[in-house]
Amino acid sequence: MPNPTWNFSSSPTGGLSWLEYLRDPDRSRVAGDGPTAIVRALVAGLPESTLRLIGSPDSLVAIFGSLVHPTNSLLDPTGMRLSAAFTWSRGEVLASMGGMLVPVEELMVGARSQAQSEAVLLFQVAREAFLERRFRESLEVLGRALDIGPNLNVAGRLAWRIHLLRALVLLGSDNNTDPRLINPAEAEQSFLMAARHARSEYRLDAARALLGAGWAAYVRDNGDPDRRMRAAVGYTDEARDLDVDLAEAQFQSAKFRVARGEVDPALHTLRWLPLSGRILLLKAAADGDFQRHAGKLEAFLSTLREEQLAKIQSEVSPVASRIRQWMGDCPELAETPAAQRVVDLAERAPDRGLLDFQRYFELGYSEDRDLLRDSFFEARRTVIKEWTEEVAESGPAEEAGLPAASSSELAVLLEAPVQRRGPAREHLRRVHHVDHEQEYQFLNGLGEVITTYRGTAGSQKQFPLPPGSTVTTLAARWIPPGRFLMGSSIHEPDREPDEGLHSVTLPDGFFFSETPCTQAQWSLLMPYNPSAFRGWNRPVEQVSWEEAREFARRLTDFHHQSALITAGWRWDLPTEAQWEYACRARKSEMFHGPIDSVAWYQINSNRQTHPVGALQPNAWGLHDMHGNVGKWCLDWYSQYPFEPLNHPVGPVFGTFRVYRGGGWSDAARCCRSAYRGRSVPDFRSSNIGFSLVLSGALSEVEAAPTH
Repeated sequence: MPNPTWNFSSSPTGGLSWLEYLRDPDRSRVAGDGPTAIVRALVAGLPESTLRLIGSPDSLVAIFGSLVHPTNSLLDPTGMRLSAAFTWSRGEVLASMGGMLVPVEELMVGARSQAQSEAVLLFQVAREAFLERRFRESLEVLGRALDIGPNLNVAGRLAWRIHLLRALVLLGSDNNTDPRLINPAEAEQSFLMAARHARSEYRLDAARALLGAGWAAYVRDNGDPDRRMRAAVGYTDEARDLDVDLAEAQFQSAKFRVARGEVDPALHTLRWLPLSGRILLLKAAADGDFQRHAGKLEAFLSTLREEQLAKIQSEVSPVASRIRQWMGDCPELAETPAAQRVVDLAERAPDRGLLDFQRYFELGYSEDRDLLRDSFFEARRTVIKEWTEEVAESGPAEEAGLPAASSSELAVLLEAPVQRRGPAREHLRRVHHVDHEQEYQFLNGLGEVITTYRGTAGSQKQFPLPPGSTVTTLAARWIPPGRFLMGSSIHEPDREPDEGLHSVTLPDGFFFSETPCTQAQWSLLMPYNPSAFRGWNRPVEQVSWEEAREFARRLTDFHHQSALITAGWRWDLPTEAQWEYACRARKSEMFHGPIDSVAWYQINSNRQTHPVGALQPNAWGLHDMHGNVGKWCLDWYSQYPFEPLNHPVGPVFGTFRVYRGGGWSDAARCCRSAYRGRSVPDFRSSNIGFSLVLSGALSEVEAAPTH
């Protein structure tokens, strides 16, 4: 393909006309195949030296695909701004600019007279014809709408829509290649009329219309070339002034300046592309106008890349180096995706192109760094003590003050065989394992011990239950105090808008029930079993939020009366923060293991609950945190705040209570650590049960024994 640019390029020596470009079947076919095909075609036309500066084809496909809308690959997710994939020849993009998706009823709301209502109906007929590719009919009907005259000008955005749709027909597209209809000079004037009607109230609409006027002036093949290029640059710069976030306007302005020979100002314009528009650097590299100045373009891209490498060297590499040092002592850290990404960014940056690492460095890196800074990782450290022995000529080793040890033990501990006689200096090493766990914070001090906690994380304690069945105890696991990032990363698949990451500190440890409350445990304190799926060891379900709290109150009363817990302690539903902290057990993944190994959910549950504790527990010994039944939490539902929180308990009032973890009937995405279910407090479902926490003053509880 001679010109796989997805943007028409003028040439002082001739070349494709605008109509020939529209009729190019290869370009149209590849563009229709989506982002992957477009990127592959763009990359295929690049010199190897340019591609090394920009990035690998696979990463460019990933970046390109992340910017486009799933239902329209040429618009960004807002459906409003032109994306980096935009091309003036694609009919669906042109259609979206003409207000094609606005219901006619909504258009009628703005009509204030019979004439305006008639104009709305004519616009409806014209856009239907446009969408059905009856372009001549569409143009004729739009002419009738414009004949309504002055009454049209006061009809809100209607005048803008009619002029813009007329301009789109006259400009042409992949689907509209009739030379009798395509007239870029008339399209330019219609774009300008649309911009005039939108400018005062709808700056984005005016900006897009001016962008169209600039493109129409650029592709015209009649009139003075210098005047046309000045007009194209002027209209495009006006569009950029109206909407500074319109990345396509910045690219188009640079492209037109390059076509005029103003290479340095053009490249300066590209330097300030917003992050979401940086994929346009790939578009520029493959564009025919820019390729006439390939040397300057490569020098520009090289400068941008060196600037990013310098930032990585100064900001990321020191952090990555310290993470790498600690990975050997902490396998949990080594397995953390955030740590792996930071180390990978630092170590592989010199071998990558500008766009390969820029998107992650400017977006994902900040989040990963915060996640690591606010996460705790457990490490069992090995303490090595060294003694120096001056061995007497005839004295045994013990006389030199060494700890007593057997000869076989010494054979392992000494670097060389023990010399019991003769003058010699030996360094004896004896290894001692620390038998308590310590918490380390890796980016704020990176390895500094910030706290030790009483009892080992996940150690089990059995709490007696009232007599009445073979179930005599409720097992709970000790959850240490700590800080973590609550919510989900932007990298997490299926994340919801209400899962924004924020730092949460839980200053006090607590016990968390090892499994959801079972029907056997429930029946010892409550007068009935409401569960739909019966079984003593299955989770109790079909209990409301208030009923779950009543069970917790009765259990607390029993333990207080039996002097099993002190007055400062009580059982209750976990707060949402306590639940997620306990569920994650200091990990950031969606699940603590392969989902089929840790959760009963829609795919493997056989449409019912299952006995608790049958699947793999998390690192702190908690079962069924994912799936089987959703678990009520204490909090009212609300949006997460942005600021760090200390022991959050949710808002004072609300409509819905939170439940977490997902249940047997839920899809996998609803069982993720960050997913937030919610319902009214009196809601009952066979998919919802509860777990319990025991919390209070640490000084008043016996340290949890390790099992």
